[in-house]
Formats: sequence, C-alpha cells, structure tokens
Amino acid sequence: MGLLGLPVFYGLLLLTLYALPAPKLFEWQTWSTAYLDQDGQLLRLTLADDESYRLETQLEDVSDSLIQAALLYEDKDFYDHSGVDFTAIGRAFWHTYVVKNRQIGGSTISMQVARMSTGIDSSHIPGKLQQMLYALWIEAHYSKQEILTAYLNHLPYGGNIEGIEAASLIYFNKSAAQLNTAEAMALAVIPQNPSKRNPLSTKGYAELMDARARLLQLWQDQYSEDKHSEDKHGKNKQLAQWFDLPLSFRSPRQLPFEAPHFVNHLQKTQPFARNRLHTSIKLNQQKRVEAWIKRYLSDTQSLGYQNASALLLNHQTMEVEAWVGSAGFFNDEISGQVDGVTAKRSPGSTLKPLVYALAMDQGLIHPLSLLKDTPSRFAAYTPENYDLAYAGPIDATDALITSRNVPAIRLAAQLNSPNLYQLLQQAGITEMNTRDHYGLSTVLGGMETSMLELTRLYAMLANLGQFQSERTAHTQSKQSHPLSIPENTLLSPESAWLTYHMLTQNPPTDSPHYSVSNTTKTNSNAIAWKTGTSFAFRDAWSVGFDDQYVLAVWVGNFDGTGNPNLIGRKAAAPLFFKIFRDLQSTTENNNTSSLNSMTLKQPPELLKLNVKKVDICEATGFLPGKHCPMTVKSWFIPGVSPIKTGNVFRAVPVNIQSGKRACRHQPGKTRLDVYEFWPSDLSRLFQMAGIQRKQPPEYEADCQLEQLSADATPPRITTPVKGLVYFLTEDEEQLPFEAILDADVKHAYWFLDGSFIGKSTPNKPLFWNAEPGKYLLTVTDDHGLTDSIELEVQRMGVR
Repeated sequence: MGLLGLPVFYGLLLLTLYALPAPKLFEWQTWSTAYLDQDGQLLRLTLADDESYRLETQLEDVSDSLIQAALLYEDKDFYDHSGVDFTAIGRAFWHTYVVKNRQIGGSTISMQVARMSTGIDSSHIPGKLQQMLYALWIEAHYSKQEILTAYLNHLPYGGNIEGIEAASLIYFNKSAAQLNTAEAMALAVIPQNPSKRNPLSTKGYAELMDARARLLQLWQDQYSEDKHSEDKHGKNKQLAQWFDLPLSFRSPRQLPFEAPHFVNHLQKTQPFARNRLHTSIKLNQQKRVEAWIKRYLSDTQSLGYQNASALLLNHQTMEVEAWVGSAGFFNDEISGQVDGVTAKRSPGSTLKPLVYALAMDQGLIHPLSLLKDTPSRFAAYTPENYDLAYAGPIDATDALITSRNVPAIRLAAQLNSPNLYQLLQQAGITEMNTRDHYGLSTVLGGMETSMLELTRLYAMLANLGQFQSERTAHTQSKQSHPLSIPENTLLSPESAWLTYHMLTQNPPTDSPHYSVSNTTKTNSNAIAWKTGTSFAFRDAWSVGFDDQYVLAVWVGNFDGTGNPNLIGRKAAAPLFFKIFRDLQSTTENNNTSSLNSMTLKQPPELLKLNVKKVDICEATGFLPGKHCPMTVKSWFIPGVSPIKTGNVFRAVPVNIQSGKRACRHQPGKTRLDVYEFWPSDLSRLFQMAGIQRKQPPEYEADCQLEQLSADATPPRITTPVKGLVYFLTEDEEQLPFEAILDADVKHAYWFLDGSFIGKSTPNKPLFWNAEPGKYLLTVTDDHGLTDSIELEVQRMGVR
C-alpha cells in the first residue's frame, strides 16, 4: 500500500468503526458506597463485589488541578488526537524496539481506557495494535469528557483502590473536588506505577514525591506565565505553600466503621446504593449516645444489665440521627451484631398512649375522665397490675402515667374502629398475627414490635397524629406542617396533642424528688415519655419525645434472659434521661428549624385545634352537676369528648323526723341533703380502703318503684363482656354474671332469653352453669332499670 493509500485506509477504518455499535465500557463493573453523615463525615466505605474500593464520580466533581495534572502527565494532546497519538507511538517503538534504551508505552488516555475495560495485553506488538484499534473504536462513539470520566474512575491507586474518588476519600478523607494542587499532583502520578509509588510505604512515598516533583516541573513549564494555580472556587493559592508541606496518606485499614447497625440496615434496604450516600445520621449525636450506653452499662454492672439499644429520631424532619443497635458491635458475648433497633420484642406498656389517644378520638374519655382500676375479667383474660394492687377510681392521666393495666384494658375493650390492632396495621407493623391471636393482650405488649416501629408511632403523636416513615438519607427539604396532610393522619391532631400533654405529667426519674410512688405532676422540660416492661422481665423500655426529638431506649439481653431488675422505670428510664438531658443541653442553642418547629408548645388556637378547657367535677370526671363540691379544669374536644353530667352527687329528700329517704320532697317535712351515689364496684373499693363516703339512707317503706328510679343510674353488665365469644373448657363450666349497680341497689335479677335464672347482690356475681348457644342476657335491678347484651358461648374446639 502506497503512502497515498494510508489516509484512504485510515478513513475507511474510521467509517467502519463509526458504523459498528458502541463498545461497552466497564458495564460489568460494580461500585463501592461511601456512607456519610449529614455533615459529610465518612461512616463507612464498602467494597465493590471484587473486593476493590471503587467510587463512581463525574468529571464536574473532580478538581480542576487533578484533571490538568493527569492530562499533563499522561496525555497532554488528549483533546487533539482521535484516540491514538501516532507520534508518541512511533517514539515508543523507537526507544523500545530499535534503540532499546528504555521501554515506553506511548498509550493515550483512550488507549488506557481500552486496555482497562477489555483486559488487552498491550505488552507485545499484536496486543498494542489491538489496543490502538479499540481506542479508535471508543473515540468513534464517546465524547472526550465521557472517556476522561471512565479513565479517572478506573485508574489503579495501589492495593485494591481504584478510581480518583475512592483514592481521594481513602488517602485524604475528602472528595476529588476538594483536592488542592499538591494532593492532585500526588494522586496523578500513582497510576503510572501504583506498586512502586505506594504512598503507604516509606520507599513508595519517596518514589511518589520524586515523581510529583517531576510533574511539578512540567506544570511550571506548561504554565510558566502564571506560577499560581486557581482552584474551582476562584481562590488563588501559591504552589509553594502546598508543596512545602508533607502529605499524610490514610491507609484503608484506618477507614472509619461508624454506626455499624445503621449502615448494615441501609445495605439491606437499599442494596443498589452506590457512590456517596449522605445519610440522616449526625455522627456527633451517634457517638454521644454510644458513649452514654457504654458508661451506663459499666455503672450498672451489679444489676446485671448486659446490653442496650437506642434510636434517636428528629420528628420535625423524620430523619434518624442516631442508631445504636447494641452496646458493642464486635462483642460476641452479647451477640453485638444483632440489631436491637430492628429486632422484634415485646414493647410492654409502651403502646398504652395509643389506646388513650384512640379513646379520646372516639369520645370515650378526656384527660381527667374517671376510670376504674378494679379487678376485672374479660372472657378468659384476667389482667393484673404490675404491683398486683388496684387503685380504684383514677383519672385517665394518672392511669396512663402510672401505667395501670386494668384501665387501659377496659378502654381497649370499648374501642370501636379503629381499635389498637387496626391502628398498628395502618402504621405498618410487620409480622402481625390475627387480632384474635393477641386479644386484649396487645395493650400490655402481647404483640411484638421493633424499636424502629415503636419510634414511628411516638413520632406520630409528636407530629399531631400524622404518620410518616423515617428518613435515612439527609435532605434539605422541609417537612410540611402535619395538619396539612390529612390522608396520613391516623389520629386526630386533638387527641395526639392531648396525649402529649398527659405524658408530660409523667415525673422524670432524674428529678431530685422522684420516687416510683410519688407521681407529682411536674415536668418542666416537657418530655412526654412512657416506660414498658415485658413479661418475665426480659425487656425494659423507655420511649418519649419533646418538640424536636423522639428517643427510644431498650435495656436487656438479646438471648431473652430475664432479670428482675429489667423494669422500664428502673433500667431504661435512667439511661433515657441521661441521653435526653445531654441532647437538650447540646441543642438548646442550636435548634434546627422547620415548618412545624415547636409545634407541641404552641397554643392550641395557633394550631387551629378543636380543644378548650372546661370545668370538670374533680371527684367524678364528668361535667359538673349543680351538687358537685369541687371542679377542676380539663382539656376537652368539643363535639367529641363525653358530655355526660355526673350524678354521683345527688340531693335527696330526707324525712326530718325519721331520717329516712323520703319518696318525694315536701318542704317542712323533708330537707334536701347531698349524698354520694357511687357505683357498686367503686363503692366496694372505698370500703376495702377504709374510705368513708356519705351514702344515702334507706327509702321509706311506702315508696313506689317509679319514685325509686327517678334519679337512679341503670345497671351495666360488665361480665360477660359485650362482643366477646366465651369458650368452655373441661375444667370451666360456670360463667359469672356481674353488673355495676347504683349505690342504693340491693339486688340484681338475671334473665336469659326472658327466663329468670337467679339474682345477685352488689359485687357478688351470679354463676351460671353455661351451655353452648346464643342468648340475650338481661339484668334488672330493684329499681326496675335494665341492661341487656347478646351472649355467645361455645365449647373449646367446636365451631
């Protein structure tokens, strides 16, 4: 072929390469992920599938100095050739094969991309020709920027480090965009001989510095008219200032391994994440929580506490800022790599606030409604309080903050739709069995949840009933006000806000006057919190929130070993308050703002909440009648909260001469005296406690039935419970019938489908020899007032 034929051949070759499909560049490649905290601090750098550190980056995210240095050192005519620098190839051939004074490669950046992406052996002439051909093919289909980007992403930097972004992050703990000129030149010379110029060895460091000095000379010759380098932000720096300073290279062995359970969670839930992931974690918060857990467990060794977990969530942004899965990730003695944040465990009593919120939404109670903490039976379920005692009449707020089991079970049994089980379904609690499987035990921790799920539920209370999932990636966008997204609202803003105020009455355990028996309602720091203890003392919980954060703390053992000291208030609450107080002290003057910042402390009128304070009879919790001796203010949801006026305090006519209760008031013969008409179940508790109540005298003998029932309260059947199916076992054939009776009722008469079956007295049940079937159960008191429920009885195992 003559000299005139070479251009024709070359042109035909290029046309052929243009006609071919584009070659694949590194499509087989896998990548590392750099997990960063909110401020860009590295938490962990993962390995790619081939055990290499390799981070993908774009050309615009690489320092100008690095790009200039790489082009100057490797291919200064990169933008002027079509993939092969024939002059450089000729020079390399002459020195390598003719003169044989030294071996020169002569490869352009495009040729190096061809070799790295295909594995071509270019150490011999056929391989070099193949490399040149592939480089021309690449140039025919990719822009110079795309080729340079591929090149910088796959350069070897020693050991298992590939690509400029991974090298920059590992060696200098910064992104490639942040490299100064001295650092850029150091990295630019490593790929030419990464084993010989290994910066982590003494000899390699010296070789690298020599190569960088030669590059500096080329740089100064190239830019002799300007001995200053300008970085991407336009800040002029003198090269001498950087080159006089020694460079410190970090080894991959020194890479951080922070928030390990959190990063593991992200790897499971976001397996295809790559490059840099700015997570929601705040490393300073993470380390403080970890330190408190280690210190606390060290201080309480004598109590047998072995492990703890904690989760800190900023409910204003829904970002997880600290995630501590165990007290020690590498501690095999406590199974430290198990993640206590996602592990399913019994939550104890921590779900009770949701029961009270639902009850307020459904008009069953307000915060000072009088509840009954009395022995109760719900089909085969007989709940007991932690202290095996009963408080009798107790207002809803005190019942919640002292964690009385029976009032919470009573409320849960009265809930319509949604009930607690349905609310947990709507909130995405996973691995739920059927509602019948748990029954009412869900209230006391019968259904297992994770700390993460529990924290979401408390964040819903903190965000006025709006349910949202947590965010694990950091975002600058602000959250909308919770009242503006009704479709995500699982509780009304009113009930959530009232529940918050009820929980803030729970006295903190770090108060100087705190004791378990002292429940003085004071919490100056406005932390709404609740504890939980699982069955057999396996799990101790404390969960709560203020205007910015939700914090959940668990103390226990991953193997489920019980410990009588694992009680929520004793084991988890002290750690909870140590962390929260530290948190409040560090964020007091650095509070992040959002659209709903300080929501919980804002007056309800600013939040446009339908709540107001009304007078409540202190003794009964009902709206006060005219004879109520003392009233208090209670929050109330107009149109929702119960509006019943209490009739415990009644004015009755008393015969002046006999002292008996008259049938009707006759001025001059009778006087009106106020007496207390407590229901039979509460009256019995007062008697057991030795508390005297002003009970009404007996009626005169000639009173008619209609006169007796004029102001009386009808009976209410409590056992059997309405809506429950009762199952008979071989050992249990009798079913108790009980009803709450008015204060002056002496007898209750029971009927099944209209047939009389017996009578009972206050607080003494009638036992019926049960038979399977469906019945209408009716009770009538001696005032002639009645109550009825439908009753279904089945034999165990028979449908």
